[in-house]
Amino acid sequence: MKYLCLLMLMMTTVVLMAAVPVGRVSSSGALTLNGKAVPATAVSSLPVVAGDEIATSGSPAMIYFSDKSRATLEPNSRVKLEARSSSVALRVLSGSADLKPGEGSRITLIQLVDPVARNSGVGPASAQSVTPLDKGGKPSPPPDPHRPPPPPPRSGHCPPDHPRCDKD
Repeated sequence: MKYLCLLMLMMTTVVLMAAVPVGRVSSSGALTLNGKAVPATAVSSLPVVAGDEIATSGSPAMIYFSDKSRATLEPNSRVKLEARSSSVALRVLSGSADLKPGEGSRITLIQLVDPVARNSGVGPASAQSVTPLDKGGKPSPPPDPHRPPPPPPRSGHCPPDHPRCDKD
């Protein structure tokens, strides 16, 4: 019996060590953790581990990481904490999040870019967002849906007025 208790204690220790918290999430409203609803009264400070998926509803949430970094999840956002070789990535699945890294932080933010939202000025700026520029270096206006597309560029193999050139 004594060995059985010792074995149970060792197995419990191994299981607890496998899921080391990378931080804590807190919110003033309800959120979803790994598909399970968590009421606002229980979200004062929940531990989170790599592999957890967090979704906010009508309220923002904060993730406080062990390395003093913090992430703000906007309302109606969904993120997943992913384990990397020696770091953690916060992948935004929907909505948006902002990461304030701590000194020497190894936490990265992976956020998909929605070109429509970025060009309309909605949401935070991102290094991945691109606005097309015209020849003068100014932002190009959006294409007119009622105007036909421009013709394809000429092949350039002969001048446009040359009588023997086939017309592209």
